[in-house]
Amino acid sequence: MADKINLVQKKRVQLQAAIGDLGALVIQALNQSVVCLKAHDLILAARIIEADAAINQQRRLLEQQCLVTLAAYQPAGEDLRALGACMELVSELERIGDYAGDVASVMLKIGEERLPPEPVAAILGVAGNAIAMLTDALDAFTSNSDESTARAAVVREAQVDRDEEAIIQQVLGRMRTDAGFALTGTYLLWIVHNYERVADRATNVAERAVYVAAGQTPDLN
Repeated sequence: MADKINLVQKKRVQLQAAIGDLGALVIQALNQSVVCLKAHDLILAARIIEADAAINQQRRLLEQQCLVTLAAYQPAGEDLRALGACMELVSELERIGDYAGDVASVMLKIGEERLPPEPVAAILGVAGNAIAMLTDALDAFTSNSDESTARAAVVREAQVDRDEEAIIQQVLGRMRTDAGFALTGTYLLWIVHNYERVADRATNVAERAVYVAAGQTPDLN
């Protein structure tokens, strides 16, 4: 019995570490999307989209490992919660990686036309907060942090929502007075929404960390 428990805990540690590795790939893609937006780097945009295949492949591999571990070891208690959370976070992280690719795709649609610096600067602020939330939430999950640490990881979620709303109003205001800005404004709204969704899904990661630590799932959104 003790040997089985040790094996389950070993697999749990391995899978949580693998979730951390997948998260690192996703965060790298998000940071690259920020550079792409800030520098209007279309070559980097194409690379981000190409690299998304590696994230998708890693998701499939980790899903299989999670399923095999759950079936073979039939964990219980905190180990079961952790392995079940790993299964959920594999999908969550893959979707967050898609947001980086979506930003890159928008940049390629925009082409060589430069975006106005003021809304771009505001969007970069939203992106920075969202990526920081995801980083902290993943750290809380992979390090088996306590409930308070997991909750603290995503306290900026309300600020991200407020900042997104301010950008939306700013962009819509200009679109109302300048018909020629409509397409550019639409692109800006797409981009900021992708980063806001990163923050939303970071709260899901934090909720999983709380669930593992405390056995209950809060609503942190």
